[in-house]
Formats: sequence, structure tokens, C-alpha cells
Amino acid sequence: MWRAPGAAAPRAREELSRSRRAGRGRKRPFAGVRKRGRRVAILAGIAVADVACCKELGKRSRSDNHHDAELLLEQITPGGKRAASQLRQLIDIKDTAHYGFIDISAAQLKRSLRQARHLVEFAEEILRR
Repeated sequence: MWRAPGAAAPRAREELSRSRRAGRGRKRPFAGVRKRGRRVAILAGIAVADVACCKELGKRSRSDNHHDAELLLEQITPGGKRAASQLRQLIDIKDTAHYGFIDISAAQLKRSLRQARHLVEFAEEILRR
């Protein structure tokens, strides 16, 4: 289930950079079409959770269940428990955002973007350590 990748820090920086580029140049990163924006926010949150885990713990979740990554995030101190909570909220709405036919509200999009932004900032802090 868990795998410790070699050279975790360079790979983590590459993934974080990719996630940041997704929102570069926009007043509201990842905003646009609501459903697409929410999908990108969710995927960015998952990617940067891996970044933080790779750098801080030397491993990341390889499970098909994204909720397993929360257990690793919680091990990071300080801030891991809050980051795990943000990731949990994003993952909880993943299937609806990716496969649902119901459009999301502006408030839901705003909340998802805020959660993804928190996870990106958390990963950036980890990389500065």
C-alpha cells in the first residue's frame, strides 16, 4: 500500500510546480467553469498531499483509495491534521465533481478552491523546511 520513492524531494518539487502552474496568471486559481474548476482543485489537492508526504515522510500512498493519503498527512507535524481534513473534504466530493451531472454552486467551488489552496500552501511550507 505504501511506497517510499527514491529522491522524494526533487519529485515533490516537480509535482508542486505542476499544481501551481495550473492556477498561474489567474486572479482566482483554478476558477473558470465551475465543474472543471472543482475537478482541478481536487486533483491539485491530491497531488500536493503526495508532495508533502514524499518530502516529509519519504513515502506516499499508492492505494486506489485516496482517503488512505489522509493517514499519512496526519503524521506530519505541525499542520498535518488540518491538511488531512482539507484533503478529506475534497476527496468526499470527488465522484460528484468528476462524474456527476449536477452543477455545483459558486459557494461549493469557492470552498473547494480554498481547500486546494491550503494544501498547496502546506506543501510549499514543507518544501521550505
